[in-house]
Amino acid sequence: MAGRAITMQALREPAGTKTGFTPHYRLVILLLLAVYLAAGIACALTQRPWCDEAWNSSPALSLMTRGFMGTPALETAGVWTKGIDRFTYWIMPLHPLSQIPFYALFGFSVLTLRAASMFWGVVGLFSWLVIVRRLTGDSLASALAFGLTATDFIFVLRSSEGRMDIMSASLGFAAFAVYLVCRERRLALAILASHSLVCASCFTHPNGIMPGAALVFLTLYFDRRRLRFSHLAVAAVPYGVGLLGWGWYVSQAPELARIQLGGNASGRFRGFQAPLAALLAELKVRYLRSVGGWGPGLSLAHRPKIFVLAAYITGIAGVLATGELRSKPGIRALLGMTAIYFAILTWYEGMKQPLYLIHIVPFFLAILGIWAAYLWQKRSNRLVLALGGVILAAIQLGGVAYVVRRNTWRNAYAPAVAYLKQHAANKQIMGSSELGFDLGFFSHLTDDTRLGYDSGKTPDFIVVDSRYSDWFEGYKQNAPSIAGFIQNRLGNEYQPVFRHDEYTIYALR
Repeated sequence: MAGRAITMQALREPAGTKTGFTPHYRLVILLLLAVYLAAGIACALTQRPWCDEAWNSSPALSLMTRGFMGTPALETAGVWTKGIDRFTYWIMPLHPLSQIPFYALFGFSVLTLRAASMFWGVVGLFSWLVIVRRLTGDSLASALAFGLTATDFIFVLRSSEGRMDIMSASLGFAAFAVYLVCRERRLALAILASHSLVCASCFTHPNGIMPGAALVFLTLYFDRRRLRFSHLAVAAVPYGVGLLGWGWYVSQAPELARIQLGGNASGRFRGFQAPLAALLAELKVRYLRSVGGWGPGLSLAHRPKIFVLAAYITGIAGVLATGELRSKPGIRALLGMTAIYFAILTWYEGMKQPLYLIHIVPFFLAILGIWAAYLWQKRSNRLVLALGGVILAAIQLGGVAYVVRRNTWRNAYAPAVAYLKQHAANKQIMGSSELGFDLGFFSHLTDDTRLGYDSGKTPDFIVVDSRYSDWFEGYKQNAPSIAGFIQNRLGNEYQPVFRHDEYTIYALR
C-alpha cells in the first residue's frame, strides 16, 4: 500500500518487539482485571447515589412500568424540564434503553445500574488492549496501557457510577479496536462496524462526536488511498438508522424536544466564543484541579494527585522526544487522535465537566504505557520506572481507598433515607432525585431546587443536600427573588428536624 496505508504486519511487528500474548501476559491481564473489578465494586458499594444516576435510570424504569420514557420526580413547572415526566429528550436515548436488559435480569436498583456501567468499563479496557497492540505490535505496551487504565482513579470512579459517560466512551474505544482489527482484510466491514459503534456512542451522549472525529482521522491516516465512494455510503447507514429512530421519538413532541435539548445545551458551546479563555479554563479546571488535585477548596490530601498529572505529561513528552517512537505510524496516529479529543473537549464542551475526562484519560495512559515499555525494553532506568509505577498505582488506588473509607452511602445517604421512611411515609417530599431509589420515583417525591417557587407546591418535607445548597448560592447571585423565596420558606415555613453529614431535612411547621 502507498503512503500511510501500512500493512497489518508492519503494525504488528515493529523492530525489536515480540508479538503475541504469552500465558504470562494473559495472567497479568486477568489479575489487573480483578483489581479493576474489586476497586469498582468497592466504589459502587460505598458511594452514595446521586441525582444524575436517578435521572439516567428512571426513564428506563418508567418505560418498563408505565410504557413511556419519562423522567419522574423532576419538577416541570417554570423551567426547561417541561414535559419531562412524559418524554425524556434532554438526554440521548440509548443509555436508558441499554439498561432494560440488566433490570429485567437483576431488578431495578442503583447497584444494577452501576453494574451496567462496570460492564462498559470492561469493554473499554479490552478495547485499549487491542488498540495499543494493533498500533504498536508491542505486548508489553498494551499490557501496561491496560494496567494503567484498570487502576486509574478517574476510570474506576466514572465506571462505577450510573452515568452514560463510560458507555459512550467505551463504545468509541471499541470502534477504534474493531476498525484496526478488520481494516486490512475487510475494509467495508471495518467501516460499517466501527461507525455503528460510533453512532451508538453519539446516541448515548453527544460527546460521541469525539470518537466520530477520531475515527475519520484514523481511517484517512491509514486507508485514504483505499477508500471509495461506496465506503462513505456504508459509513452513513448506521447514522441514518439512528436518526430515523430518534426522529420518530422526537416527532411525538417536537416542541418539548426543542425546549429540553435547548435548556440542557445552554452554556456548553461557549468555548467557541472565547477560544483562549476556553483553553486556559480547560488546563486549570479539568487538568490542574480535577486530575492534579490543585485548586480552591481542595485539601492537602488531594495534593499527591499532581504526580498523576505529571505522569500524563511525562508520557506524552517522552514519546514526542523519542524519535524511534515518534516516527512509528501507529503511535503518530494515536497522538493525532489524542489531539482531536483534547481540542473537542477544550472548545466544544464549555461546561468543563470533570466527568468527561473519562473520554481522554485512557489516551494519556496508553501513551504513558508505550513510553514506559520502550524504556523498559531498552533496559533504561528500570528501577526508576518500577518505583514510578508503584507510586502512581498507590496514588490512584489510594483515591479509591479514600472513597471507600468515606462511605457516603452508609454515613450520609442511608441515615437520611431511614429518617424519611420512618417519619415521611406516604407524605410529599421535595428533594434530590436519588432519594427515589429508596422512596420511589412516581408519587411522593419532587426534585425542585426552587422549592416550589414556580409550582406553588408545599411539600410536607424538604431535603437539602449539597446540590441544593449550591443552587441556593447560585440563586443569590443570579435570581434574588428565588433566593428570597427559599430563605423565607426554610426560615419561616419549615423547621429543621434532621441534620446529618450532607443532608438536612426540614418539616412543614
